[in-house]
Amino acid sequence: MFKLANILNTLKSPTNPTIEPKNVQSGNSVKITRNWYEERSDKIIVQRNILLVISILLILLVMASIAAVTIVINSREFSPFVIQIDNSTGMATIVNPISSEILSGNDALSRYFIKKYLIARETYNPVDFDTEARRRVRLLSSNSVYYNYLGYIKNKDIDPVLMYGQNNTTFLLIKSWSKLQENLQENKNKYMIRFSINETAGDRKVFNKIAVVSFSYIPMELTDIDRDINPVGFQINDYRVDDDNS
Repeated sequence: MFKLANILNTLKSPTNPTIEPKNVQSGNSVKITRNWYEERSDKIIVQRNILLVISILLILLVMASIAAVTIVINSREFSPFVIQIDNSTGMATIVNPISSEILSGNDALSRYFIKKYLIARETYNPVDFDTEARRRVRLLSSNSVYYNYLGYIKNKDIDPVLMYGQNNTTFLLIKSWSKLQENLQENKNKYMIRFSINETAGDRKVFNKIAVVSFSYIPMELTDIDRDINPVGFQINDYRVDDDNS
């Protein structure tokens, strides 16, 4: 009986006393892991919010910069001027700004720039055709007229570089000027010019042309070098040239 009682007591006692410490240790590990993930998540959220605030500030700064540049550009004004050279001393002085109305009424000045434009656009010299001549056309033309010119000379049947290369040049002679009715609403003046293009070598052909040119004087932002070509804001607004069969 003694042995049977001992056996019964043994069965009633815990069989694995070390299980509870292991369960406690496992729970602590899960809690530590959960706290680590929560901490990392909080850090990521904080970083995201900081980046969002910085992005908003940068966008506002860019918008403010664009607005400031726009205001500065719109507030700038251009006043055409004329450089006067003293015949005795050679000293250059800037004459007081001239209004577009006064410039438009100066036929001699307008004819001067029109002739410079015709020479640059209609004649050919391999030395400066792709440089100075094209630059002069650009500075004396509106954007639409200049781009039409670029498209025109790309035609293989017209391109003087392909026609003449280094073997020929041409020059221009004005035959007559005719001032047409002015467009007062758009402040534009118009001339019809008869001229000839003359080859200097080969068959020495002569091409008779007639051009109708519409122009005005407008404010232009130019560099000092470009202003040497166009100091008064002269601009061709419309240009048409045809063969003169008269």
